[in-house]
Amino acid sequence: MDLIGIIDSIKLPVDIPLLLHPVTVHFAIAIPVIVMLLEIVNLFTKRKCVGVISTLLLLLATGIYFAAVMTGKVDGSEAAALLSPEGKEELKGHKTLGIYLLYGMGALFVLRLIIAAFQGILAKLFFIVVLAIFLGFMFRQGKDGGELVYTYGANVKAVSVMDDKVMELEDELESCKSQQAQSSSSSLVSSSESSTGTEESSEASSEETSSSQQSSTSEEASSSSQSSSALIEKAKEALDQIKGVASSAISPAEALQ
Repeated sequence: MDLIGIIDSIKLPVDIPLLLHPVTVHFAIAIPVIVMLLEIVNLFTKRKCVGVISTLLLLLATGIYFAAVMTGKVDGSEAAALLSPEGKEELKGHKTLGIYLLYGMGALFVLRLIIAAFQGILAKLFFIVVLAIFLGFMFRQGKDGGELVYTYGANVKAVSVMDDKVMELEDELESCKSQQAQSSSSSLVSSSESSTGTEESSEASSEETSSSQQSSTSEEASSSSQSSSALIEKAKEALDQIKGVASSAISPAEALQ
């Protein structure tokens, strides 16, 4: 099993709520930067307590990076179905780099423990250089995450667009139903007036009244048929859009492999 497969195989005993990933990644970015500043300061102060704090922060960051990966899997699975093909590829790359950063943070923690056994300036400089390389990949990961949200609309734009389409369809269906109800009401009024006119008319005009009733009934049927057709067409449009989303969607497992 490869390194990515090991993380993918981890199943937590609790359900992770959506949209916790943005919270965790803020700490995942801030803590390594703080460690870098502490290490630079410690080159001049040479205080043991600073090195201890740096080591503890790296341990904390390792846990936070694990949380970032787990929450990212949940949010990514939710967003993948509504992303464009380019967005899905971006999501896969973002996930892969995130897992490697998790391993990298663990390696930094172990390296810091090893460096603590040495008092030489070269060992500390070596750790700072390695940490700087890690920060470079970390900032690249942050940039890719921002593109997923603001360019491809992960959990933001795509969901908003689909919500707007659903609301438009609901409004159109309500409008069709209202038109159908008005048409039925008008037909009832017309039929009532026609019936009253029939009772008051003479036998000589009975044939003309009967023809008028047939015409009114025909108009009512035509109007009802048109309203029903409109409802069917709107329903078909909604179904086609749902099918379009379903055909472009991929399963969470495929999106994050």
